[in-house]
Amino acid sequence: MIPPARRAAAFAFPALPLLASLLFAPLPVRADDALAKIDDAKAALGAKQATKAYLALSNAVSELASRTPLFLTAGALVDGPSRGYGQYTTRPHNVYTRNQPIQVYVEPAGFDHGRKAGGLYTVSLACDYQILDSKGKIVTADRVVKEVEIVSRQANAELGVDIALPLLDLPKGDYTLEIQVRDQIANDSARVKLPFKMQ
Repeated sequence: MIPPARRAAAFAFPALPLLASLLFAPLPVRADDALAKIDDAKAALGAKQATKAYLALSNAVSELASRTPLFLTAGALVDGPSRGYGQYTTRPHNVYTRNQPIQVYVEPAGFDHGRKAGGLYTVSLACDYQILDSKGKIVTADRVVKEVEIVSRQANAELGVDIALPLLDLPKGDYTLEIQVRDQIANDSARVKLPFKMQ
């Protein structure tokens, strides 16, 4: 059995600590939109207007996300479809048998938003995968195994994506599943590598 530490790649999302440090640190005069919105939040907190501060800070997060390259805050082998953002169950191990379904959960962040008439925001992501053997050779791959298309009145920043791979008839051995998430608006991509074993 493969130890839990090798089952999934997950990355901490430093946005809130970063914003907190910026919020209470002295900032130089500038015209930067994100920092200006953080200043708005500081002023609102000083005036004890918590709701206004929250909204300003949310706008700052959206501004920062629009400038950040696409990245993944989480990527894991899971037992089944998630129940919502962050609501997923990781597998107790990463060992599979032939033709057993492999399901993955990822959380992309830093994706761009398109705009539509009526002030609507759009998100357009595509997910690809490839599987490499223990020598790094690609044994199977597929493009656009999952697409995510969202139209919303909000510039959504939190997004969880379930990916179900087709049944795999692989020989016994050690493999690496590589998931690529592509932002089709920004022409950007991010990847996560998940080791697994066929028995």
